[in-house]
Amino acid sequence: MKRFSILVLALCLFFAQAVPLTAEELRLTSEKMRYDSETGNFWADENVKVTRGTISATSKRAEGNMNSKTFTMLDSVHVFGTWMNEPIDMKGNVLSGQFGDIRAYFMEGAVKGSWGARDVDTDRMEMTGDKFAARSLRRYADKVEGYVLSCNTLDGMIENGAIASFTALGNVHVVFTPKDGGNPTDLKGDKAVYSRSKGQLVVTGNVTALQKGRSLKANNLIYHTVQNTVEATGKPQLVFTMDEKKQQEKK
Repeated sequence: MKRFSILVLALCLFFAQAVPLTAEELRLTSEKMRYDSETGNFWADENVKVTRGTISATSKRAEGNMNSKTFTMLDSVHVFGTWMNEPIDMKGNVLSGQFGDIRAYFMEGAVKGSWGARDVDTDRMEMTGDKFAARSLRRYADKVEGYVLSCNTLDGMIENGAIASFTALGNVHVVFTPKDGGNPTDLKGDKAVYSRSKGQLVVTGNVTALQKGRSLKANNLIYHTVQNTVEATGKPQLVFTMDEKKQQEKK
């Protein structure tokens, strides 16, 4: 009981100094807690829960250091609640970050879940201010913007709660579905640079583009997300696939 009280007092004093007065109160609870006043290290075990404002995170155990303002939640991590005015529900094996800035953290270890109208499945996800990154991204689906993405590495920016831009590298695969219900465009390449404000996705390196009835190969390609059209340079090759029924009718 004595260790628990000392830790809670230390946390309260620390958070009062580390965050602005207008910030929400941060609470850390668990079945067991230990704190070393000399090193600043602390440990929490069993039913660990951290809550600040509208967002919470749970895990089996956690550890951190008061002096370096860092923490790590381990084993069966679950983040849920509301973040940037949208519901969030993410699971992974590790969640790390800094006490002074709740928007600076990373999750890793089979990270999977949703944020608003977005679905994520990746090995590692990082958020620092308005910047985000992902590694070994198996799937990122944005239901509002209408695309699904996978790649080796992803780095981008968030503005007003939406992804404003990103750069994807390695085994890039993007499928855009027009909002007006047109045919999807399937794009592959070595690199892709997306700009929401420009309405463009620039794909480079071993580019292929597929739409219903036709395929395109090129070194470079610009996909216009609103018009659902492509511009290709670097020895483009366009192939049209005839419908099998029409081929049989001609015979």
